[in-house]
Amino acid sequence: MDDRIIICRKDECVVSALFRGNTCFRLAVCRDDDTLRVGNIYIGRVDSIVDNVNAAFVDIGLRTNVYVPLKKLYGAYATPAHADGRIHKGDNVLVQIDRLPSGIKPASATGEISLVGNAVVLLRERNGVSFSKKIDDPEFRASMRELFRERKSDEYGIMFRTNAPYFETDKIVAEYELLKKEYEEILQHFQFGKPGTCLKEGLPDYMKMFRDEHLTDLSEIVTDDENVYGRITQYCADYLPELAGKIRKYDSEQVSLYHVYDLSKNFKEALSKVVFLKNGGSIVIEKTEAMTVIDVNSSKASDSRKKNALHEINLEAAKEIARQLELRSMSGMILCDFISTGRIDDDNLISRMKEFTKGDRSVCVVDVTPLGIMEITRTKVDAPLAEAVKKTGFNP
Repeated sequence: MDDRIIICRKDECVVSALFRGNTCFRLAVCRDDDTLRVGNIYIGRVDSIVDNVNAAFVDIGLRTNVYVPLKKLYGAYATPAHADGRIHKGDNVLVQIDRLPSGIKPASATGEISLVGNAVVLLRERNGVSFSKKIDDPEFRASMRELFRERKSDEYGIMFRTNAPYFETDKIVAEYELLKKEYEEILQHFQFGKPGTCLKEGLPDYMKMFRDEHLTDLSEIVTDDENVYGRITQYCADYLPELAGKIRKYDSEQVSLYHVYDLSKNFKEALSKVVFLKNGGSIVIEKTEAMTVIDVNSSKASDSRKKNALHEINLEAAKEIARQLELRSMSGMILCDFISTGRIDDDNLISRMKEFTKGDRSVCVVDVTPLGIMEITRTKVDAPLAEAVKKTGFNP
C-alpha cells in the first residue's frame, strides 16, 4: 500500500489527512490550544451524584463538569475509601476522558483507566489477554497468550492492537512494562495531587492518525510545521523507530502543503450532504440526533432501470459509504437505504460491504432488515469531522 499522512498548518489550526493512493480517507483538524482531549487523565472531584440517571458529575478543573456513568466508576481509584465501597459526593476520583463535548452534551469520562500504546493497551483489573478482532493469526494469538500467562498475577490486563503482529516480541514486552510503570506513576501522583490536575494528556489528532495506521502500509509522513515535525520525530524515536526514515519536512514557500494536496476540495466533499458517484448515482448523508441515515439514489446513471445496473450502483455506493464513514468520522448507528434489487443481491451487498470496511477496525456491518435497510455500527473514535470544524472555527 502507498499510504501517506499529510500534516499542515492553516490559520490557527493543524490539519491532518490520510491518503491511500490518491484518495483521501481521513481528515482531522485541531487547535494548538485544545487542552481537552480523549485520553486525558485527571484527578477529579465528585460534584454531584444524580441517581435518576445513574451518573456522577465530576469537576476536573474546567468550566463544565464531566459526565461519568456510575457503572464506569465501579472499582475506580478514589479517596477517601468508604465502608460501602461506593463513590460519594466530594470524593477525589481518577477519571479519563472518553468522549469530547458535543452540542449540548458535556464531555464524558470513565474510571476504567486504560493506557494505549502502539502494540498493546494496558487495562486495569482485567487481568487476562484479549485481541483486536482484526488479528486473525492463530499462531500470534497462541504465542501471546503463552507469553503473558505468567503475568496473570498482575492487576493489569493486556489487549493487543491491530498493529501488534508487526512488532517483535521483545518490543511488545518492553511496551507492556513501560505502560505498567507509567500507570504506577499516575497512581502515585493521584494520591498526593490536587483535584483538577491533568496527570496525562492524550495525543493530538494528527499523532493518533499515524499511531493507529497499519505500519506496513505507511510510506510517508509529510509536514510543513516545525513544531509538529519535532514532536513526531521525537515520538517515533522513542516508540516507533520503524517510521523514523519516513518522516519528511516540506519546505517549499511557493505552494503550501495544504494546496498541493487540494485539502480544501476534500473538506468540501466531506462536509457536503450529497456525494456523487462516478457511474452517475449519488448518496445523501443525513445526521440526526439518534443516528446517521444514508440514501442511495440512481440519479443520472444510464440504464438505471436494469437490475444489473442498479446492483452496480449499489456496489459503488457501498464502497464510497465505507470511505465516507472513515472520512467523516461517523459513529453510532448508521442506516443505509440501498436501491432495492432483491434478497440475493442484499446478501452479496453485505459481504462486499464487510470487505470494503475490513480496514476500519471500528466498523461492524450488522445485517439488512426486512425493509431492505442495511444496519451498520461504528465505534466512536474521534469527534465527527463536522463538529471538529465547527468547534475550531476552521475555514477550509
